[in-house]
Amino acid sequence: MTGIKNAFVSHRKPLSLVLALIVIGGLFVYSKMQTSLFPEITFPKIKIIADEGLQPVNKMMVTVTKPLENAIKQVPDLQTVRSTTGRGSCEISAFMNWDADIDLAQQRIQASIDQVKNDLPADVNITVAKMNPSILPVSGYTLESHTRSPIELRQLATYTIKPFLSQVDGVSEIRIIGGKVKEYWLTLNKQKMSSLGLTPDIINTALNNTNFVKSEGYLSDYKRFYMTVTDATINAKDQLENLVINNNRKRIIRLKDFADVAVQEGIAYTKINANGHDGVLIAVIKQPNANLVSLSADMQAKVAGLRKLLPKDVTVKPYYVQADFVNDSIKSVTDSLWIGLLLAIVVAIIFLRSLKASATILFTIPVTLCLTL
Repeated sequence: MTGIKNAFVSHRKPLSLVLALIVIGGLFVYSKMQTSLFPEITFPKIKIIADEGLQPVNKMMVTVTKPLENAIKQVPDLQTVRSTTGRGSCEISAFMNWDADIDLAQQRIQASIDQVKNDLPADVNITVAKMNPSILPVSGYTLESHTRSPIELRQLATYTIKPFLSQVDGVSEIRIIGGKVKEYWLTLNKQKMSSLGLTPDIINTALNNTNFVKSEGYLSDYKRFYMTVTDATINAKDQLENLVINNNRKRIIRLKDFADVAVQEGIAYTKINANGHDGVLIAVIKQPNANLVSLSADMQAKVAGLRKLLPKDVTVKPYYVQADFVNDSIKSVTDSLWIGLLLAIVVAIIFLRSLKASATILFTIPVTLCLTL
């Protein structure tokens, strides 16, 4: 024992350096430690969501749900397929074996769906995603205004707020929920259409042939190339009213000659109410390996900068911040460690009656924690 004691005394400087390096390394690892409310676990489940507007349930079942189920059943390591079909949408859950490679299974399901996509309706939108906690929002904000319509709020959230918040490191997606989509409704006058020789098919064809941006090639002049672009997009009500439906070289027939154009709110099946009036929800989705606490702090700073860009009658307020639960848990653990360390020192002083022994405990516990990290 005397030899061991002398060895520690004679090598106290190298040992002190090693302990200091352990403490510094532990603090560095603690600062880089990933924090999240849920563990990053990928469940053996892949969800397929198909959206086709307002198709009836029975037609949705025959034209979309059944072909997708038959395609998914061809994937190896598949256990069970469950589907739910509603008006204009269907949700299919593919449960895989626990030992299956979920990334590979997702690729196989996507490939099987691509093979039958030509047999599905042309306007169907299909998304394939694997199930893990990263698909859940980590924070959410409400966009409110007492003077603006739901259409204006949704356009503001889509074209201003979503690109601005997407710049934060670690953000996977910014979801916009609620608000109303801007639509143009046409009220046709049958008598005027009959006198002008127009039918609904002619009007539908004319509308389908506009509202596009197309490249028309280039022109060469004096060693320079001039790119030409045809912009036929419709951005306002008066542009739609002046749309040419027919030109028979005798008369130009415009849409306003036989129809009334009105701006209306699109049909929405989800109603968002924030503080007693219509609002829009902004959900933040993080990347799988992003640090939740750091992402939340960066997002709060970004939202503070966003408030300076928004109109004065529009407010952004948080309604859910997942990092608050993590910070509360970390604070609780930290408080417990400090209380335990203080009680250990008090007990050592009372029973050992030695400040030197108490100082040893004060230094040993942090070194042990840092070595554990």
